[in-house]
Amino acid sequence: MGKKKSSDRGGSEALGASRRGAGQGLSDTGLAAVGDSGLQQAEEAAEAAATSSGGARTSNPQLQARLNQLVEYAQGGDLRGFVRVFVPHDLTQEDVDFFAGELEADPTRWELLAAEVTLIADGSRVNSIVGDQRTRAEFRYFMPNQSMNINREVVFVCENGDWRAEG
Repeated sequence: MGKKKSSDRGGSEALGASRRGAGQGLSDTGLAAVGDSGLQQAEEAAEAAATSSGGARTSNPQLQARLNQLVEYAQGGDLRGFVRVFVPHDLTQEDVDFFAGELEADPTRWELLAAEVTLIADGSRVNSIVGDQRTRAEFRYFMPNQSMNINREVVFVCENGDWRAEG
């Protein structure tokens, strides 16, 4: 009736392994899911706070100039000009033409892309910018004009001084 050895008390549970089954608590997978959910809630709260405090605008003047140029093309209805300076460098001319053709065939998609780039350039609704903003900048924001808060990300990369959307 004395004290039991640790190996007799709980086996592997005493060493930190989880038991699975009804009433046994969360499995390792369950704990990870709870942790991920908590992290996501914290990120969303931080993004909401950033948006309410004025958003985030790039600190890189060359990137801001490219964003402003894209907005000018969009506001002027120059879809082909927009596409020419938006798409990644590694696309073939055929791929660039195909992308432009898709946007021309779907005006709603073109309008949404133009609205998102305008939102990024303005910065007031950007939640955060991840990256060094010298070679890479990932803009995180909520989709404009949506009833649900859909978190979006657009990445721009700089190659030889030229900022483009990441492929």
